[in-house]
Amino acid sequence: MSDAKPAAFKRLSPPQKREQLELSEHFSDAEGARMREGFTPRDMDDRWFVSFDDDWLNFHRSWTGAHIYAVQLDDSPSGVRVVGGWVSRDENDYRSPGIEHDREFILKLIKSLFGDDRNVR
Repeated sequence: MSDAKPAAFKRLSPPQKREQLELSEHFSDAEGARMREGFTPRDMDDRWFVSFDDDWLNFHRSWTGAHIYAVQLDDSPSGVRVVGGWVSRDENDYRSPGIEHDREFILKLIKSLFGDDRNVR
């Protein structure tokens, strides 16, 4: 992982059309620290650029810069809580199979990139 600064990678503005994700999830202090560092793609197989900005974890497609997901984080007494988020509904950038898929996918993505049991290269 790297310290992914928003200016370090191509990023498009948040879409005007988006849907609330209504997420609630808890992560450890270590996972929260990794989330705040973000994720910069290392090769063509890494499809996401992730940056942390003003309490929001922002997910951009690595090839296009499209802003697809944003998840709001809040510190808790023992770790970090996801307290909400949104997903793009701009069909030019992202075609979703539905809100349930999006909720499951973003949590799976967070766990795979930042979770205590993630696959580190």
